[in-house]
This record gives sequence, C-alpha cells and structure tokens, in this order.
Amino acid sequence: AVAVAMYVVGFAETVVDILKENNALMVDPISDIRIIGCITVVILLGITVAGMEWETKAQVILLVILLIGICNFFIGTVIPTNTGKKGKGFFNYQADIFAENFGPSFRDGEGFFSVFAIFFPAATGILAGANISGDLKDPQKAIPKGTMLAIFITSSTYIAVAICVGATVVRDATGGVNDTLSSTTNCNGSAACKLGYDFSICNTQTCNFGLMNNFQVMSMVSGFGPLITAGIFSATLSSALASLVSAPKIFQALCK
Repeated sequence: AVAVAMYVVGFAETVVDILKENNALMVDPISDIRIIGCITVVILLGITVAGMEWETKAQVILLVILLIGICNFFIGTVIPTNTGKKGKGFFNYQADIFAENFGPSFRDGEGFFSVFAIFFPAATGILAGANISGDLKDPQKAIPKGTMLAIFITSSTYIAVAICVGATVVRDATGGVNDTLSSTTNCNGSAACKLGYDFSICNTQTCNFGLMNNFQVMSMVSGFGPLITAGIFSATLSSALASLVSAPKIFQALCK
C-alpha cells in the first residue's frame, strides 16, 4: 500500500508539473496531486480487478515505453547541443563538467541520507518478481535469478544515467542564451566558464536550470522530451500496478 502511494504520487507530481507549465491547474498543486492520484488509483485498481491477463498486457506496454524513453535519453546526450540548451547548462560530454560534478555538493541543509531517502523508492520495484512468486512455474530457481538480474540491470541503468548527466550538464545555469563570457569575466575554474558561458550569478542567487535546480533535466537532454515524460509515467504506473497485484498475493500467503 505504501509503495502504491509513492508511485502514484510520483506520477501525479509529474502531471501537475506539466499542468503548471501550461497554466492549467485545476485548483492548486497539492490539491491537483490528490485529485489525479485518486483517479489513477481507481483506474489501476480496475485493471487489476479485470484479471492477470489485462495486468500482464499493460505491463508489457509500459515496459516498451520505458525502454524507449531510456534509449531516447542516451541518444540525446550525443546529439549536438544548441544555444538554447547551452544556456540551460547542457554542453554534451565534457571532461571538465564530469570532474566538477564528481564530488558532492549538498545544499540547504541536505545530506547523504536525506537525498538517499528520495532515491530509495526507485529501488523497491526489484521486489515485484518475488512478490508474485505464486504465479511462477519454478519459484526456487526463478526468484533468485530474476531478483539478481533485476538488481544488476537496475543498478547499471541508474549508474549509467548518473554518469551521462554528470558529464554533460553543469550544476547551475541561468537559462539565458546571452550569458556568454565578457572580457572582464573571472572564470574561477568553473566548467561553464571554460566552455564560454558565465553563470556566476548563480553563486549569489538560485537559478532555474542545471542539475541542482531543474527537475526536468533529463527531458532537456534527451532527443525528444515528451518521451522522457512518457517513460516517467510508464515507470511509476507499472510499479504501482505490480504492487497492487502482489499485495493480495502476499496477504494470501500469510493467511495460509
């Protein structure tokens, strides 16, 4: 139940961000998350009640969308950037950017564990296979293999995404296409400055772009932004659906 709530809130927050960008909020951000979340849970429950066949079909479709979204991101990192994206901090693969981003830079009182708490729900989907062990032909062989494979693929994907983003996008950017270097600019060794852009104003005020500020940075980096949004929808909905299916099975096993 807790996992379903986390995934549905993640889906609803993404939808609300899109509504914000288009000035189409129904009430306010918090209320909209609640409304969209409730509607989403009811729809997912309907798919679950319809039977395992419908749930399996939905999972396959969501998996395909997710894979396309991930591939779209990696392709986007090698597509030559443009002036607009440079202003938002994306410069393709640069050794200086990777070196600058390699170390930690916690802000606003945050630390390792507070950031890890945000990341942790993304790792709980690994248990989906073990939770539906009753439907497997040979659970004793399938669960260890499936779980270890899931851990390997998931960890590899997360690490690859982190490395690619950390090597292509600076931490802070203004978003201004005209924030290029002037003759009086002092670089202070920043990667953006070495690449011809002056984002020094971000040292004294909060900017809207860069890894530390822009939550939609993967959409900006990708080849086609909407596919990343579709991938987020797919990841959250598929995980929520898997949790809805597996929860009754675990309870049934406990009752036995």
